[in-house]
Amino acid sequence: MDPLMVSVAEAVRRRAQAPQPATALDPDAELSSLGVSSLGVAGLVGDLEEMFAFRFPDDAVTPEVFRTIRSLTDTVRAHRAQQSQQAG
Repeated sequence: MDPLMVSVAEAVRRRAQAPQPATALDPDAELSSLGVSSLGVAGLVGDLEEMFAFRFPDDAVTPEVFRTIRSLTDTVRAHRAQQSQQAG
């Protein structure tokens, strides 16, 4: 896992209340199988927005995006790249 994915996995781990370290979580496992409830997903939106100082666009808060650690990481990475381009 790269550092960004580890950060996302740590946020997921906290919401899932998983005992294992973030790096032990399968990045392709569905969040529900990791123990993240629908309320946990709602909290995860806020957690990630705070961690990465951005707001998820409404069209990015979808079951596809919030399916796995990898899909979340890909979305955060794309959004951060877009922010960098706009700032530069």
